[in-house]
Amino acid sequence: MKIKSFIERLIISVFGLFLMSLGIAFAIRSSLGITPISCPPYVFSHYFTSWTLGQLTVGMHITMVIAQVIILRKEFKKSQYFQIVVSFLFGFLIDFSMFITSSIIAPNYFVQILYVLLGSLLVAIGIIFEVTPKLLYLAGDGLMITVAKVLKRPFGQVKIAFDVSLVLFSVISGYFLLNGIIGVREGTVISALLIGFIIGKLNPVISPYITRFIERKEKSRNVMQGYNIITIGRELGSGGREIGQKLAKKLGWEFIDRQFIKQAVEKSGLNSEFIEKNDQQMTKGEMLLRYLSMDNIFNEENLSDDDKLFIAQSKIIKEAGEKGNCIIVGRCADVVLDNCPNCFNIFISADVDFAKKRVAEEFHLTEDEAINYIKKTNQLRRNHYNYYTGRNWGEASRYDMYIKSSKIGVDKAVEAVYNAIKQGR
Repeated sequence: MKIKSFIERLIISVFGLFLMSLGIAFAIRSSLGITPISCPPYVFSHYFTSWTLGQLTVGMHITMVIAQVIILRKEFKKSQYFQIVVSFLFGFLIDFSMFITSSIIAPNYFVQILYVLLGSLLVAIGIIFEVTPKLLYLAGDGLMITVAKVLKRPFGQVKIAFDVSLVLFSVISGYFLLNGIIGVREGTVISALLIGFIIGKLNPVISPYITRFIERKEKSRNVMQGYNIITIGRELGSGGREIGQKLAKKLGWEFIDRQFIKQAVEKSGLNSEFIEKNDQQMTKGEMLLRYLSMDNIFNEENLSDDDKLFIAQSKIIKEAGEKGNCIIVGRCADVVLDNCPNCFNIFISADVDFAKKRVAEEFHLTEDEAINYIKKTNQLRRNHYNYYTGRNWGEASRYDMYIKSSKIGVDKAVEAVYNAIKQGR
């Protein structure tokens, strides 16, 4: 890594730490409880009054580094000792943030809630800035990653258990040391639920900008080369796959859809049965749980099977994009290839009557069964897309072309896209 790149990454990461510390300070000023990771040092700061919150935070993080050394032993890399330096920096920033917010008070409960929300927002954005440069991370994150690696569990599961353990430890410590609960209130619960949700929504939006700045990748379409990749988002029953197949044949391009299954098996190590069942599907409950756990933000190891599948599919999409002359159906391809200058993104929808007839015929369902199946499938696709991209599935303004196949038919849809591609050349 070049010195200039290192300095840029360091500045971005430190800015993230500052936002996190400022968020913690606002949570404390709310008097409604603070984030789980800060609960233990906050409790001890009321008992060991000669120590600041920042200093006690440093102590907790050094303890977590020691825990990593004990768990990993010889596998603990020397570079990971840098977490101690980061801990001292974070502790300083916490004390600084407490100082600059010292005059802030919350006159009523409404303002207290606002401070909790503002604190959660700042912590969430701070985490994104801290993590995206992939240069440093706090000891708490390091310990969770270590435990996840040793137990071979997804990071998100370990994080939830970690947060719950910290809160319980803080409650017990408060009772023994101070005869009451300190720092754990409704604000703690709000923060625990909200931070992951905010990260889930903002990370796909903010992180690419940070990455592009670091790597200096600018999006500019080469007019002479034109379009040589088409991505198709589609509602069930709209004829998206048929349109893609006919279009690929007309252009002489590769059509990529079902072969995702085989290639994803090879790249992810997952079995074909799991991929068939979970491909482009996510329930609302699963989505909310994954927002809470921040399952895929800190590292590319110890991921859930769903994240492994998404990463494997994304690699397949990028490889296809590098070759060009292909049509890719679904799998968030329009966002995975967001920086591709020669990518033409379309979305295909259809009226209910048109869609239900196609689905009923294809899957041998009654029309009522077909309608229910369409609604369920489209919702699962929407959840999957929205979670992994931070964008709204099917939002017309985000595509180069939006087609209502029930109005113009499959063949005219093929002609419309074909003509657009030819003009783009």
